[in-house]
Parts: sequence; C-alpha cells; structure tokens
Amino acid sequence: MMDEYYRYEYEDNGQYCYPHTHVLKNKLDIRDKDELFKVEQELSSARYFEISQRPIPGDFSLEHLCAIHRYLFQDIYEWAGQIRTVDISKGTIFCLTQFIEIEFKRVHEWIIHNNYLKDVDNKTEMAEKLAYLIGEINMIHPFREGNGRAQRVFIEYICKNSNHFDIDFSKTTKNDMILASKESSVLNYQPFEELLYGCLVEME
Repeated sequence: MMDEYYRYEYEDNGQYCYPHTHVLKNKLDIRDKDELFKVEQELSSARYFEISQRPIPGDFSLEHLCAIHRYLFQDIYEWAGQIRTVDISKGTIFCLTQFIEIEFKRVHEWIIHNNYLKDVDNKTEMAEKLAYLIGEINMIHPFREGNGRAQRVFIEYICKNSNHFDIDFSKTTKNDMILASKESSVLNYQPFEELLYGCLVEME
C-alpha cells in the first residue's frame, strides 16, 4: 500500500520522538502528529518561499544540503540541518548512518565531475542527470525528516546553475515522486527521468 511508504520504520533511542510515540520532538511541543504535520508544512513552506527568492549559497556538498535543511526546518526541529543518528527505512532501507558522509562525498564528486551541470543544454540529458542525482540523494536520506523538501530545493538550485533550465515541481504529484523514488532504489531511473522532464522549463 502507498500509505506504508509514507511512514518511517526505525530504531529510535528517544532522541527524536516523545516517549512511547512516533511524534517527533519539536520546538512547539506539539504532541499530536496530525497537528505537527500541518504546522510543519506551513512553517517549512514559508521558509521555502524565502530561500527560493534568496538562495542559500554553497558548493552542492553535504554541508550545502544541511544548510538548506536547517533553514527550512529551523522553526520546528532542534536537529534541523543535522545528519540523522538512527537507521531508517520507508519500504526500502536507506543508507546506514555510518556511510552517509562517505556516500554523499561520492555524489558530490559526481557533481564536480559533471561541472555542476553547467554544460547541460539538452532537456533529455538534464532530466537523465537530475534523475540519477535525486535518486542517489534520496537513497542516502541524510535527515530524520524533511529529506524530500530539502532535496527538491537542492535540485532546483543545481538546475538553475545550468543557466539553461529551471524546474517546477508543481507539475508533478507527491505520489508520483514516491513511486519514482521507489523505482530509483532498484536503479530504475526512468520514472524519475520522465517525471523530471515534465517539470523542466527551458530558460530563454
């Protein structure tokens, strides 16, 4: 069922959740998961608008992604921008905590090798490269929560960095993103390629 892919499975040491619950500890001390979900969406959306207007500078490293995550979730979680310390899964097992930095370093080296996608002016090629990139970052899943939103900002930034394309994720749906993510976990990037191709906007 699709609902199963929305929920994390994890070993929690009490660092992230209130005792005997799956409600994440938060700065507002909200103990109801539905209320927390709503408030988190509202606050992170407001922060997203800010950094879409004033992008956070960086070199597309893990530290850059952490800075994006920190800004998005600074109003909600004390651990915003910090690498998770528990192993998690969501229909598939994400990168084990001890390998997160190593794996992201490999992704960052790929970004550097591809000149930060600055030379890509073909829409199909851009969709292919972005599909690989977002698929890899999603499998690393560096944070306890908020990975998808931070990843999309990261992809928006690197896409604009090409000077040829912008990307509009409103042209797809959350369910389509989840399905594409599941396929990329078994190295099938085609759903992401098709999804991202439809979101890419050629800059004049």
